[in-house]
Amino acid sequence: MLLLAAGAFVLATTPAWAGSKPPPTAPGPGEAFDCSTGGTTSCATDDTGCVSNTKNHAKCSSAIGKAIGKAVGAVIKCHSKQAQALFKGADETQTNQAEEICEQGAKAQLDQAITKLTGLNICDPIQLTNEATEESVLFGVLDSQNSSTYCDSASEALIGDDDTGWVPSSANSLKCEQTVGKNIAKLVAAVLKCHDKLNGSDFKGKDFDEESCEMTNPSQKGALDKYNQQVTKLLGLNICPPCMANNNGQGMNDLAANALSQLDGSNSILYPCNLGP
Repeated sequence: MLLLAAGAFVLATTPAWAGSKPPPTAPGPGEAFDCSTGGTTSCATDDTGCVSNTKNHAKCSSAIGKAIGKAVGAVIKCHSKQAQALFKGADETQTNQAEEICEQGAKAQLDQAITKLTGLNICDPIQLTNEATEESVLFGVLDSQNSSTYCDSASEALIGDDDTGWVPSSANSLKCEQTVGKNIAKLVAAVLKCHDKLNGSDFKGKDFDEESCEMTNPSQKGALDKYNQQVTKLLGLNICPPCMANNNGQGMNDLAANALSQLDGSNSILYPCNLGP
């Protein structure tokens, strides 16, 4: 009877996959999102970086991502105010100075968030170093890419200062370009949230369809789905300049594609590999 009981115990605790391949799993803590170092499901092949290796590091990455997303949205608002003021004939020097002050405010808010986060002692030094590196180029990149949003060159008036782009040539053009800027800010925030959900799910050993969250899905609720819906709406209003509206909104589509590419490619900044304990 004792032998039978022992045998039964062994059978009950032996994994169903004993002697065969283990069941498919998502990348675990410390493993690459693309499954190159572990995992066979939820492989985010276009996302760099690794699953957080501790709960604290996961919280840190999440907080940094949210702070950066807010900073991007804040700078886009600064650019919107700048374009509107210049369109209405405001003094160029004063307007651009106001825009710089606006951006400095966005940077100050980001710095405050990171200072608070640093005080919690939940971040690996690599995470904080990566954030500082990203912040050092973030605002300059947004300024240099401003011409992709304010692309209506019909006015032949450059926005000026360190911001690329043109003053909108009409009220309709202004409205379109400001709306596109808002839509890009929403897309960035949504994609960062998808990346955070992927990290959280992988850390817990749960599958998550990050691509469906970030791009498109049958329910039309993906981040890119929602952006595309706004593109269709804008095209229907017939208010966008050719640089945005031509080829069925190619300008708007290019903006989204560039944002997605940059966010996926820089994901390792928010979710670095080889973190300490």
